[in-house]
Amino acid sequence: MELKIFGKVITIKNQEQRFPKVGDDTGWQNYLVGKGYMVNSETALKVSAVFRCVDVIAKTMASLPLHLFEETQRGKERARNHPLYRILYVLPNKDTTAYHFWHMYLVNLLLTTGAFAKIERNRAGTITGLRNIPTCRVSSVFVNRINGERYIYVTDEEGHVETLRDGDFMYTPSLRFSSDKDPNDPISMASEVLGLTMDLNGYAKTAFEEGINPGGFLEYPNHLSDEAYERMKSDFTENYAGVQKNHRWILLEEGAKASPFSRDLEKSQALESRKFAVVEVCRMFGVPPHLVYDLERATFSNIEQQSIEFVQNCVTPMAVQLEQTIYKDLLTQSEQKKYFAKFNVNALMRGDTAARTAYYNSARQNGWMNGDEIRELEDMNRMPDEIGSLYTVNGNMIPLSAVPQNLPKGAAKGSLK
Repeated sequence: MELKIFGKVITIKNQEQRFPKVGDDTGWQNYLVGKGYMVNSETALKVSAVFRCVDVIAKTMASLPLHLFEETQRGKERARNHPLYRILYVLPNKDTTAYHFWHMYLVNLLLTTGAFAKIERNRAGTITGLRNIPTCRVSSVFVNRINGERYIYVTDEEGHVETLRDGDFMYTPSLRFSSDKDPNDPISMASEVLGLTMDLNGYAKTAFEEGINPGGFLEYPNHLSDEAYERMKSDFTENYAGVQKNHRWILLEEGAKASPFSRDLEKSQALESRKFAVVEVCRMFGVPPHLVYDLERATFSNIEQQSIEFVQNCVTPMAVQLEQTIYKDLLTQSEQKKYFAKFNVNALMRGDTAARTAYYNSARQNGWMNGDEIRELEDMNRMPDEIGSLYTVNGNMIPLSAVPQNLPKGAAKGSLK
């Protein structure tokens, strides 16, 4: 696509143009000669393990509460009066809930070079909404060499091109390692694994749907006449075809010999390879196999530990990345001094009821959490008359220096020495 701006022709490379078109023979030639698999975000989603990994990460992030906080003299407090609070937490725009907005934003971030959202403002410059921009409709991020301003070109469904500049869009880049400006496409980097997975899926589909696994063959020492051949086929169909006729003894004549085929999917290691491919996809996205419903090596104890590791190694880094994007693109320089966004991942780390009870008891008795803070984590209202705001400690905990004064009557003071 070419644009004519100020008399100059600028060529814009869209995300979709990085892959050969359907009618391009070059892609097929490279594929057939083994130069690599042609995989993009749309074809990758057809792999069930990829779809599940992307969906579970996006759903988890979208379901987490996202609050805007303000730093005050009393500590951090929710900035409920700030216009961004409702946009981030409940309704980014009048047509989209926060859950669906962040779900789409995360899917684009995981499958492409980055995620984009358009920032809507009123005449006063205040942010009034956020709208997702599919990454496939966005050009690369350009930087003005004179003032350092970023800008992008967005193509809508009708082919109209819109220019968005700094302050008009929110942008979270994907993986970077070869360039500090242009992120790499994670799906293209993982094309070998995903391409092999799709080939294995195609092989399994052909094996089960088209029946490429015959039971065996009959071998005759001599040539059969047409009449004998037709009689043999009719006899087999009538007496041995069908599930109800399995395991019957075959009566052969004229020196015929029956030999079975030993060509099943397990012996050809196709099923084992498909299982390994699922684990490979899980490694790419940092998702434990049990969340993709691969329970072959799952136990009650390691599932709980893997779920915690999923929060620590996948969800938390993703949350930090989005929090810093909000700080960078949605807050002004003056607002950055006292406002920040924060995902609440505590709900994912709570564990069962018994574990939460022990955790809260320890926190309350040691004085580093009060009743209202505990009830807030459990989505409960605060206690009446501000009695839940008090910090308490266990009365049995006294300084070591005060132990001699609190000995029971009759105890020998020298027993402490």
